Amino acid sequence: MKVKKKSLAMWYTRVIGVLFILVVVSLAFDFQKFGFRAETMHKVFHIILGIFVVAFGWSNHKFWRPFAIINGAFFTYIAIFGWIFPDFGGLDTFNLIDTILHSIVGLSGLYIGIFEKSEKEDYILLKS
Repeated sequence: MKVKKKSLAMWYTRVIGVLFILVVVSLAFDFQKFGFRAETMHKVFHIILGIFVVAFGWSNHKFWRPFAIINGAFFTYIAIFGWIFPDFGGLDTFNLIDTILHSIVGLSGLYIGIFEKSEKEDYILLKS
């Protein structure tokens, strides 16, 4: 009997999806304190992405690795931009903490997506 091992890409996808949805808590406090501003849309983007990832990628093994690579590439690009242009335009998106978070999300996604074994190697045989 073939059993699918739990992959790092699966965990990356699920953790990123849940954490991005939890940005709604930060959005609520931020909106209450400052009202609508550019940072609001930044947080809404994370929440929408999180909902999309949980809805379509939670149990879809064909989603996990491509998501890790694409999400990793996107957030690595955002992180590089944040390191080159710190506090760009006064946007919180490019402050030091967000740049560090974008770096972690981006680089971990790229690493997992690129270096994790292919699907064919993800199966282990169990004797019944």
